[in-house]
Amino acid sequence: MKRFVYSVITFLLLISLAGCQGSGRNLSDYDDEDIAAIVNGQEITIGDLRFMYEDEKVIGNIEGAVKLELLLQEAKEMKVDVSKDIASQQEMLLQLPQHENDSLRESIQVFITSQAKKLGMNAEDYYSKYVERRSEQIAYIHAYVRETFGDPDSFDEVELKEFDKKNNDYLNELMEKHSDQIEILIK
Repeated sequence: MKRFVYSVITFLLLISLAGCQGSGRNLSDYDDEDIAAIVNGQEITIGDLRFMYEDEKVIGNIEGAVKLELLLQEAKEMKVDVSKDIASQQEMLLQLPQHENDSLRESIQVFITSQAKKLGMNAEDYYSKYVERRSEQIAYIHAYVRETFGDPDSFDEVELKEFDKKNNDYLNELMEKHSDQIEILIK
């Protein structure tokens, strides 16, 4: 149950990391090598974003990617061992395309297929690499949330929303604190 709840919290956090709509600029205005943002010296390229998101969502997710990168850097500085969590996240994510919910399974398959096609990969290779990246992100987010806030007091919907809000407020404070180390080049 805890693993599922943490996955839900992480999913909500990843959704909340998504930025607003872009400035009207089109993704076709950029090459994969173009730098979208820099967080503490770590570059986030358009290619990095295209790998993780559908093209129509890339520009709108730059700010969210910056928040995610900042959170990952903070979590890695804690030097927590996330190897077991990465493995369990990989196991769970690899099972998603076989989910019993037909609409969920179909939407995941559409995402995998379209991403693989645009990147010139086969679907299995794309999803394997996607799971590897996303599992590491989720594991570090879990570790950071546990170390910073502990476990939620309860697992009911109201408490989880409050817990999520507390996490998001803290993330916004973290962004403000590190604003001099963050440069968003594409808005």
